[in-house]
Amino acid sequence: MPAPIAAALIWGYRAYRIHQAYEAAQTAKEVARMASDIAKRREEVKRVLKSVIESFSKEIHEKSSTFAKVDAGGRSTVSRRGAEGATYKEYIERKIPFRPAISVACNWALSSPLKVPRRIRKKIPGSVIETTIEVALKQTTASLVFEAIDNALDWKSPLKAEPNYLNGQPLLGEPATKPKRTSEIFPFWPRPRGSLAPDLVIVEYRQQPFHVPNVFVVVEIKFPNDWVKQKQLSEYADLMQKNKRKVALLRVPEDCTGYTASEDGKGGRTSGQAGGKGRR
Repeated sequence: MPAPIAAALIWGYRAYRIHQAYEAAQTAKEVARMASDIAKRREEVKRVLKSVIESFSKEIHEKSSTFAKVDAGGRSTVSRRGAEGATYKEYIERKIPFRPAISVACNWALSSPLKVPRRIRKKIPGSVIETTIEVALKQTTASLVFEAIDNALDWKSPLKAEPNYLNGQPLLGEPATKPKRTSEIFPFWPRPRGSLAPDLVIVEYRQQPFHVPNVFVVVEIKFPNDWVKQKQLSEYADLMQKNKRKVALLRVPEDCTGYTASEDGKGGRTSGQAGGKGRR
């Protein structure tokens, strides 16, 4: 190989390695920045949802089923597409304790989700389309809100965000009422292989771990452009020892407190700040 060509290849390779090192450094910075954003969001939750946290603290000995009695269920008369409302009616109308507080968290996530920096987006494997990423970010934001509430209550909140179950058994952290996490930056990912993690688990007794017998209901949360799948609901029913009455569906914003459906049943609006004020 002629010397000039060899030299050009060497310098080209060095330039490529320098570029790769730069990209890696910038990615590390963006990961650190995102971790900082997550930490800030957690602190923001403690401030914005202070009343919710205080209320949960006062009710620490109350069973979750007590609060389910006052819930009117979701809106099966509203469908995003097709006959969704009729097809999943029983899951939509399932009574969910603390629906107003859950609605605040979900509507907040809908309007102000976390952002993924450009370089991190480029590293997401597979043919992940933009809408899928946006839906995942909204779900992650909502889960962070639930986790921050749980943390503020020394892991005695009735709301457990994306706890992992493996072979029907919960993966417990320390204390045992805390879901076990495998990552410090992204608390809900990666998950143990073969595990199942419902979006939200509401326990009956708050001072006990989230073993299946202590679960009042698991909630599948669906943001816009994330369609309901029967397979998911069936898997959760199997997890709850074949008890589909322990599985609920909450579409954001349609099944949130304060949502007003339009006359055609296909859309509407949410009243109050972050969907937290007003009743059906």
